[in-house]
Amino acid sequence: MACKRTVAFSRNAVNLFFHLLTRCNLDCRHCYINPDQHGTATLPLATVRRWLEAFQPRSRETNLVLLGGEPTLHRDLAHIIRLAREMRFGSLTVDTNGYLFHDILARVTPAEVDYFSFSLDGPTAEINDPLQPQLPPLLHQPGSTRHANPAV
Repeated sequence: MACKRTVAFSRNAVNLFFHLLTRCNLDCRHCYINPDQHGTATLPLATVRRWLEAFQPRSRETNLVLLGGEPTLHRDLAHIIRLAREMRFGSLTVDTNGYLFHDILARVTPAEVDYFSFSLDGPTAEINDPLQPQLPPLLHQPGSTRHANPAV
């Protein structure tokens, strides 16, 4: 069995980066997606299905990355994951900031998602922590990078 990859960068690689919504639970000043330029749209399930179907002929060789905004805010994310799995995409990754990670874990199984990709905004707490000062105190955990880096 071939090793799955979240993305591949070879000559014939097919990577589909699918922005499901532009809304996010954070307001990172360095993020390229912002409400002023991109709005706050969420693609309805029917639209997501049509786009996935458009790529289905090459699905087995396509690495699908679901992202946003924050994809875990999409109310149909678990359904979208199952739909993509049924369409047999080569690999399936959810790219998340990780703050709502517990919610999606309660709605999907490890067999349905190949990878979860998490955003770290800096290699150290001194760099990472100031980039997210807008988080409520309950969510903003100074030094969170220190806990994440050993796992990376």
